Amino acid sequence: MKLFQTVCNTFADWERWVSDYRLYEYDQLTIFVSSLSPSFRMQMEQYVQHHLPQAQLFPMIGDASEQAVICALVFDDCRADMDEMRKKMKISEQYYRSLFEHNPDIVYSTDLEGNFTSVNPAFERVFGYKAQEILHSNSLHYIKKEDIPRVRRYFYRALKGKVQQYNLEIPSKSGKVYLFQIKNVPIIVDGKKVGIYGIGRDITEQKRVEEHIKYIAYHDVDTGLPNRLNFTNIVKQAIDQAKETGNTLAVLFVDMDRFKIVNDTIGHYGGDEILKQIAERIKNVLPQGAHLGRFGGDKFSLLFTEQVDMHTVVEWTKKLLQHIAVPIIYEEKEFFLTASVGISFYPADGVDAQSLLKNADTAVNRAKQTGGNGVKLYATKMNEQVMYRVELERYLRKALEKNECFLVYQPIVDLVTGKIIGSEALLRWKHPKIGLVSPLEFIPIAEEIGFIHDLGRWVLTEACMQTKTWHELGFDSLMVSVNVSATQFQHPTFFEDVQQALKQSQLPAHCLHLELTESSMLRNMYYSIHVMKQLQQLGVHVSIDDFGTGYSSLSYLKHLPIHTLKIDRSFIYQLHKDRSDIAIVKSIITMGHGLRLKVVAEGVETAEQMKLLKRLKCHYAQGYAIFKPLPAEQFEKQVLQGSESTIQ
Repeated sequence: MKLFQTVCNTFADWERWVSDYRLYEYDQLTIFVSSLSPSFRMQMEQYVQHHLPQAQLFPMIGDASEQAVICALVFDDCRADMDEMRKKMKISEQYYRSLFEHNPDIVYSTDLEGNFTSVNPAFERVFGYKAQEILHSNSLHYIKKEDIPRVRRYFYRALKGKVQQYNLEIPSKSGKVYLFQIKNVPIIVDGKKVGIYGIGRDITEQKRVEEHIKYIAYHDVDTGLPNRLNFTNIVKQAIDQAKETGNTLAVLFVDMDRFKIVNDTIGHYGGDEILKQIAERIKNVLPQGAHLGRFGGDKFSLLFTEQVDMHTVVEWTKKLLQHIAVPIIYEEKEFFLTASVGISFYPADGVDAQSLLKNADTAVNRAKQTGGNGVKLYATKMNEQVMYRVELERYLRKALEKNECFLVYQPIVDLVTGKIIGSEALLRWKHPKIGLVSPLEFIPIAEEIGFIHDLGRWVLTEACMQTKTWHELGFDSLMVSVNVSATQFQHPTFFEDVQQALKQSQLPAHCLHLELTESSMLRNMYYSIHVMKQLQQLGVHVSIDDFGTGYSSLSYLKHLPIHTLKIDRSFIYQLHKDRSDIAIVKSIITMGHGLRLKVVAEGVETAEQMKLLKRLKCHYAQGYAIFKPLPAEQFEKQVLQGSESTIQ
């Protein structure tokens, strides 16, 4: 109800007032007018009759006056407001219908008993029910029985005004089960709760993706086995239980031997297929209470939790190695594989997961170092050796920078003339704490960490520079022999490294002899021959070191661009006592003569060995019977100054 009031002096004032307040738009209107002059009253009555037919006109008590006091009482909203309201209601209803009908999520409503009162098209589409099939039926009939108590609780909480959100598996009419994230909100009309609205989002695919991501985070994709993270957690849980029960645990690493050859032969996909077969073989023989994982690459991890004793575990491991050794068929080819196994025990070898895993890894590495296809139990001494190796590696990386490396030179003598023809440059490293470290220890480390290339370049340059210095002192016929590791020789820049060393030192190329082992050439025979021919064209001589200990075919020997064979010291050591060694050395020397190659015997330690080598017509010799390896200054004083004399 509204009240409008004014004072009019003239009929025109009245007309303006009616127009300003748009009184003609109201459906119910009552006008009270004070006493008017007869003419004013007549005009007003006529106006109301024609222009405000919906209005009722009543007089107010008072004296007649030329001024009229007018009150208009409105009992209903104006038509314009009603139209506007109806328009807004229609738009609001369209918004609601659009949200309801076009929503990709399911939307439904129920009454206070949980009976469906509406469902949207998405609901019908997903579950396969028509609206008329399920309206007025109870919503609990369409979910799994085991979920009814839980959903009923959410329903009543929503009716209390608390919005509920939960995940629910809902079977469709066809039987397919969907996972939905449901939200329930109360429906309130005139302050009373009359039901609930439900909105559901299909998260079936999202959940599947989440589960897959979770799975691959804890499992190996190829074999489906627990991965490193998962297996480590399994070990941790087993240790927690073992602390309460007092049980012994065993952690094993099974590392395939030389599996890189398999990958290089048939590719990584083929390698993964073979590893799947290996995983199945291990699974088929797992004892009760054992867990298997793929720790990474070609390494598997195992945990034994029941009836663990050293003898039983070792015997089972030996049987496992026999299973692995059975040939594997892949693409109609047979592959003969072996593995190495390392074992650590809880609590003897560690009381936490990291220690047990680290120690088992140390043991398997030792098993591989001893030739593979075997079992090693962890021992504290192994860890000490590992720490020693880590210490060597850390210092080796800076050995050149800190001038800790140096060369010694072992003279090579012509057995016919007794003259010194040159030397073999041998690398030495003086560790700042340990002292002199054997090349047998640090060279493999240098190869493994890639430092051998820097080290090899330094040795080449240093040996050439020193030999050139002796040339300038008048000993210009001296040659120098330098050992080249297999890794260094196969490196793409090796030939350029040799060129650079000769260029920097100005040493004649024929005075540089490079010693290669048979194994270094076998890695890639065709590439090796290509590089050796390049060296031959450059003028550099190539020797086969440790000849007789490798497995190369003799048919290759006549095609190799080499100049010298060096007989391995293992054949020289018992030369004067063992007829077999004499026969082997004689054969090598005879073959060398036949192929027009020079033959050098290394490791000569007695005068008797030298005499025998002379009789066998060996060209050159080196060893402690002649001179031990000497630093450059001592080599110059003790060897070169007496080089004119003949060594008997």
